[in-house]
Amino acid sequence: MKIGYACNPGSTDLVGPYEEIVAQVREMALLCDATGFDTFWLTEHHFGYYKRANLPNPLMMAADIAARTRTLRVGLASATIPLWHPVRLAEDVALLDQLSGGRVELGVGRGNHGVEALNLNPMADPRDPEANYAVFAETLEILKRALSQETFSFRGAKYTFPSPGFTWDRAHPVDDPDYIDRDTGEVTRLSLMPRSIQQPHPPLWQMVDSTRSIEFGARNGLGVIMWRPPVAKLEEHFRHYRETAAEAGRTLRPGEGCGVMRDTFVAGSMREARSLAGEYVMRSLNWSNWRGPRIYLAPGETLSREEGEALARELSYEWVHPRCLLFGEPGFVVERLEELREETRLETVLLTSDWRGMDHELRMRSLRRIGEEVLPRLRSVHPSP
Repeated sequence: MKIGYACNPGSTDLVGPYEEIVAQVREMALLCDATGFDTFWLTEHHFGYYKRANLPNPLMMAADIAARTRTLRVGLASATIPLWHPVRLAEDVALLDQLSGGRVELGVGRGNHGVEALNLNPMADPRDPEANYAVFAETLEILKRALSQETFSFRGAKYTFPSPGFTWDRAHPVDDPDYIDRDTGEVTRLSLMPRSIQQPHPPLWQMVDSTRSIEFGARNGLGVIMWRPPVAKLEEHFRHYRETAAEAGRTLRPGEGCGVMRDTFVAGSMREARSLAGEYVMRSLNWSNWRGPRIYLAPGETLSREEGEALARELSYEWVHPRCLLFGEPGFVVERLEELREETRLETVLLTSDWRGMDHELRMRSLRRIGEEVLPRLRSVHPSP
């Protein structure tokens, strides 16, 4: 089981110059590299309408982190790929993999903020789920072909590459049957330069929270990363992922290609962890509670109408903590991570402490204790591969 840190500057307030946010991200990454984390994951969000420290280009930040670290892998969790030009995205990912020495983990997502899509790629508007899925699926396929094939082409409902009708001219004097139709001179194939070090491409992940997304990932060779379900529900989701992959011809061992993100804070005791950080994590969880309490439920668990309505209005720490929070002393967090490993056999866990309003030094204090007191105990029993 690999342990990563999910860094989401967009979950924190922009209270000072943006260069302070950049410095904080670098500081967290360097600590993760020094204390044995496997991967440092970065998010993507756009525009300043929430007065938060959004990271609009995680690939550029990942290149900066890769240049400053030795063994830490750099991950995107996730790149909102429908907002990107598919071929340019493939070029940027390939170059990032070269710059990092083959340390890229590529998490992809469809996006759920309409204002982002409308201003960056209107045909990917998530308010039209079918159109959004179509752009997402085509972008992913183009990305995979471009990274894995010497030359590639694609023709779909949304995109066609190469753009049809272009013929070699004096500015492009290549005469190579791998790229052109010799009879017409039309360009029929493209190629990346460079290609990624990791072949056929860097590991691919999808951030998911629905059955449809789990099935898409399973059928398309993507690992899946969830966030808030309790352990028993994760086991059910991961089993469905494995069964769907088998139907698509992929044989996976239990937990292979499966991951989860967990809100985490390590302190001297459970009471201290709640006292120091409980307010901030609950503010974050309630801000994003538009999915409602259903995502926290165990298999077969139901809520009364009154309970459901109350939790939809406001989640409580007491209700959420036993389901998905890793808040407590190092031993408690180790036990919960071991439970995840034993019950689900999952491949990776992303820990995060990026919540709105919390002081950076408080976040660093917990991150340091994870690196120095949690990871060594985990790896004394199960060394990281």
